[in-house]
Amino acid sequence: MGFKLKSKGDLFGINEELSTYSTPVFEKDLEEGILAEANKDGSTFVSADATDAQKKDAVEHENVHHQQMDQGRLNYTNDTVMWKKNTQSPSRVYKREAGQIVSMETGRSGPEGGDFEWEKEAYSKQKK
Repeated sequence: MGFKLKSKGDLFGINEELSTYSTPVFEKDLEEGILAEANKDGSTFVSADATDAQKKDAVEHENVHHQQMDQGRLNYTNDTVMWKKNTQSPSRVYKREAGQIVSMETGRSGPEGGDFEWEKEAYSKQKK
C-alpha cells in the first residue's frame, strides 16, 4: 500500500502559487475582516478563508507595502505606524489603538487598512 508525501507548501502552510523566492506567502487564520498582512521579515500572511481571487488581490496589495518598507517609507510596531511620503520627507507617526490608526499630529483616526496615504498608494499601484 502506497502513500503520498505532502508538498513543502502543505507542510508549512505556504501558498506556493502566490509565493516568490523573496516573499513567501503563508495561509493562516487572520482576524475577522483582514485578508492579508505584510510582515517586516518580507513574508505575507493571507487569510486561509479567502477565495483564490481575494488572495491574489490581497498579496498584490501587500507587495506594495513590502516595497514601501524596503524603501524606508513605511514601518510599524505593534503600537505605531511610521510613514514617509517620499524618502526626503519627515516621518509621520500614527498610533494603533483598538483596531484604529490615529495621527499623532492631527488626531485624525480611521480603521487599519483605511484611507491613509500608504493604503491609497498601495491600492493605486495594485494591478487591476
